[in-house]
Amino acid sequence: MGKNSLFGLAGFFGQRSVFPAMNQAGMIQIFLVIMAVLLFIILLPPIVMVLFPIADILIRIILVFLIFSTVRGYLGSSILSVIISGVLIYFLVIKWAYFTAAVYVAVFFLLTLQVFSIVIFGIGMGMRKF
Repeated sequence: MGKNSLFGLAGFFGQRSVFPAMNQAGMIQIFLVIMAVLLFIILLPPIVMVLFPIADILIRIILVFLIFSTVRGYLGSSILSVIISGVLIYFLVIKWAYFTAAVYVAVFFLLTLQVFSIVIFGIGMGMRKF
């Protein structure tokens, strides 16, 4: 293993590691700070849901309306959309509420940073009525 190897594989393939070039001007420290902030933002909703019961109820209500409106937007007003919404609400809101709230906040946070702008464009194209 060479001095500039990334997990011991860079020396094997005859390439240099990415980390020495990335560490110029403190890039690793900036990356770690950004990841720590993102991790804090992701872990904030479950912590708030445990500490404040009214926030738990409010976040669960928001998730129920979000799931129902999304399924209804894709499938229309039919009994199938109610059944699928019920199953998703049972699993995502009742069984895995803390995980779902964390994922919802993470996706919403990344959407505000316009990370998923192409994904939203694709979803919007699929929901159009021709």
